[in-house]
This record gives sequence, structure tokens and C-alpha cells, in this order.
Amino acid sequence: MTVSSADFLVSAIACSNGGAEIDFRNCISRAYYSVYHAALPVADAHFPDTNAALAMGTHERLSKRFLASPTRSAKGVGYVLENLKRARHRADYDLGDEVTGSDAAQAIADARAFAQRLSQCVPATAMSASAVSAQKT
Repeated sequence: MTVSSADFLVSAIACSNGGAEIDFRNCISRAYYSVYHAALPVADAHFPDTNAALAMGTHERLSKRFLASPTRSAKGVGYVLENLKRARHRADYDLGDEVTGSDAAQAIADARAFAQRLSQCVPATAMSASAVSAQKT
């Protein structure tokens, strides 16, 4: 069975309905991975890794590829990736910090809006249908 970025968003939404803090934490994590997996094929096709020689993690490298672009829309994608990664890190590792339903709702809203941002980064004919439709859930 294959999984798409849309499946991560569906899982995030389901987690947000759980009502417990662990559900909100899982929601944020899944929302982040929905945008990460939607952005990766777009970056591979249209945004070369100019930081290949630098030591950094895969996730940081992805956001930097968008941030290195001169276009405002691509930079916006990079900022969303960074913000959701920061939220995911807090949700996954900062167990002493309270994560609320409003934190989860914000992550879902950001993930839902991400498809539009991502589609503005490249010509419409170049966007893969899966990357765009993945976030319309």
C-alpha cells in the first residue's frame, strides 16, 4: 500500500478530533509531514539543492531550497515548512510544553493552505497533480 501526503493530512485531522493533548501533538506531527511530503517532489523538480555541500538535516535542507529562491511564493513555502517543523519539534520533543487544540487547528490550517502556496511556486503545467491534490483534503 502506498501513502501520499494527503493521507498524512487526513490523519492529522483525525488526530485533532481526539481531544487529548497526545492527539493534538500527533496532529501537528502529521500536518508537518503532509507538507513535507508534498513539497519534496516539487523541490526535486524545480528547486536545486544549492546547499548540498553543507552539513544540515534533510528537513532543514528542504526548506532552505525554497528559501533560496528569489520568488516570494517559494520563500513563503520555505517559511511554512520551517514554522510547521518548529511546531512538530515542540509537539514531539518538548513534553513539558502544553500543546492545545488551537495549536493543532493552526497546524491543520497551515497544511490545508499549503497546496495553494506550493502551486504558486511553479508553472501550473509543471505541478504534479498528486502534489496539488494531496493538500486539498
